[in-house]
Amino acid sequence: MASAQNAVDSQLLRELSLFEGLDRLRLEKVAALFTLVDIPVDTELLREGGQADYFYVLLEGRVALSVSIPGRAHYETTVSTLSKGQLVGWSALLPDGVWQASAHTLKPCRLLRVTATAVRDLCEADHEIGYRIMKNALAAVGQRLAGSRLQFLDIFGSRDD
Repeated sequence: MASAQNAVDSQLLRELSLFEGLDRLRLEKVAALFTLVDIPVDTELLREGGQADYFYVLLEGRVALSVSIPGRAHYETTVSTLSKGQLVGWSALLPDGVWQASAHTLKPCRLLRVTATAVRDLCEADHEIGYRIMKNALAAVGQRLAGSRLQFLDIFGSRDD
């Protein structure tokens, strides 16, 4: 349960696409799991390949997602930049999830943070919550993948050989 100073109001969740379609009572159940955190600029939130045991929803600021380039030691490239309302660390929604990218703050950020186990347990206990969160998360991940695909086509698909 969140402390009083970091408690999350269910009204805040109503404005976020990840929780779209949830009624007031279910939003209150979900809100009780989250805490508000403020993270300074240039802070690593996630490390690619690490155990995905929590995730964030970005309320303010910007976060860069980057992936390692195989065969290039210590080289990462930014694949996406996230802003208000976006999910950071979606892999945590999967049992035994592993982060698929690293994430670090580009600006000071205010985020909602939750442990993966808490969300997955609630989704299992209330299938309507589970359906809505997974559906909305999948839509967000799909949009992110489509954007990455366009980015890679722009980089690699426009060569005149």
